[in-house]
Amino acid sequence: RQTMEISAPKDISHLSCNIAKPDYPAVSRRRGETGTVIVSLVVGVTGKFENVALKRSSGFSRLDDAALDAVRSSACKPYLENGQPVRVPTNQPFVFNLND
Repeated sequence: RQTMEISAPKDISHLSCNIAKPDYPAVSRRRGETGTVIVSLVVGVTGKFENVALKRSSGFSRLDDAALDAVRSSACKPYLENGQPVRVPTNQPFVFNLND
């Protein structure tokens, strides 16, 4: 029985997610743009990310877009509760700093 109900945000760090590292935009690197982007998303019952959205901007749209693109090209194994896949909301931070 699939449920569309979404529970409270969960820590998905133990899930085997393959979250792409965002490409640091060359223009941003040259201009010294740094910051943290927080992307909110829902891990769907198949592990595909749903409702991907910008939760907190880095202050630079290029960095925000790079983080969103990385999440959109990523996926997880489904989150299981009592052996059943459930949809779980979470947040994924991305830190852009010039030392990377």
